Amino acid sequence: MLPFRRPPGRITAARRRARTVAGLLILAAVGGCAHAEEGPAPAAAVPQLTVPTVVPPPVSPTAQGVNIEQVYYAQYRLIAKATRGLAPQRPGVTDLYFVGFAGDASQDVFLREIRSVRTLFDERFDTRGRAVTLVNNRATVANEPLASTHNLLAALAQVSARMDPEEDVLFLYLTTHGTPGVLAVEFPPLQLNSLTARSLRKMLDDAGIKWRVIVISACYSGSFIQPLQTETSLIVTASRSDRVSFGCSHENDFTYFGRAYFDEALRGTYSFIDAHADASKKVGQRESTEELKPSLPQIHVGAAIRPKLAEIEARLRKLNGADR
Repeated sequence: MLPFRRPPGRITAARRRARTVAGLLILAAVGGCAHAEEGPAPAAAVPQLTVPTVVPPPVSPTAQGVNIEQVYYAQYRLIAKATRGLAPQRPGVTDLYFVGFAGDASQDVFLREIRSVRTLFDERFDTRGRAVTLVNNRATVANEPLASTHNLLAALAQVSARMDPEEDVLFLYLTTHGTPGVLAVEFPPLQLNSLTARSLRKMLDDAGIKWRVIVISACYSGSFIQPLQTETSLIVTASRSDRVSFGCSHENDFTYFGRAYFDEALRGTYSFIDAHADASKKVGQRESTEELKPSLPQIHVGAAIRPKLAEIEARLRKLNGADR
C-alpha cells in the first residue's frame, strides 16, 4: 500500500465527494466479541446534506416491529441532521474530530459504550461540535443515523470536508462483534452490509483523511491492523487477530477493553498510545482473574503520527490545566 499523498485540490475534491455521497444516500442505508494547503475553506462553503421537503414521519422506537422502508428512507434525513452542525477546523489548531460506530443492535452494551465515549471526548478531548455517532439500536432508530457502511461513508465525507488534511486528526471508534477481517453490522430485520477491513481502508483513503486514530473493540480486531496501517495512523485493537475479546453482554456499560481504555486509562492521560499500554495490562489482569484466554490487545503506531499526537496532547493539557 503506497503511503498517503495529498492529491491536488484535496479540499475541493472532498466537497465533490460529500455532494456525491449525499446524492447516493437518498434511498440507501447500509450494513467484540465474536458473534461468533490551499487554506481551509470558510464554514459557509462546506457542502451540506440537505433534507428533502417531504419526508415520512419518524419511526417509533417503541413499535413491536421495525418499518424497514421508513427506516431506510429516514437515513438521509438523520445523517444530514447529525452532520449539519459539525464545526469547521480552526486554522493553527490541531483539531480532533470524533466518529463513533456502534454496529450491533442485539446488545445494548454497544450503545451505552459509544455514548459514554462520545461524552468523554466532548468533555476531555475538545470534540464538542466535531463529533458524530452512528448507532444500531431500537432505542435510537427514530432519532439517530444507523451504524451502516453507507452512513459511515457519509459521516467521513462530511468530517473530511471540514478538516484541514495536513493539520487535523480523525478519531474513529468502532465497537461491535467481529470475525477475522470483518466487523458485524446487525439490526434485524434490516439488511445491512458488514464492514470489512479493506472497505474501511478505502473509505478513509477516498475521504482524504490523512491523520487517523482508529480504535476497534471487537473479537479478532487485530486482523484490521495490516489492511489499515499507514505511516500517519495509530491503530488500537481489543484483541489479536486470532483471539476473542470479552464483555459484550447486554447488561454491561462497557466491553472489557472499552472500559479499560476509555473509562479508565484515558481519564488519566491524553496519550492514546500510553492508554493502550495501561488498558492492555488491566484487561490482562481481569482475564487472568476470570480464567479467560488472553485477548492480547494490539497497537500499530505509524512512523509519522507520534509528533502529531504530541501536538494534541500538549494542547489538551494546556486547555484543561492538567499535568498529564
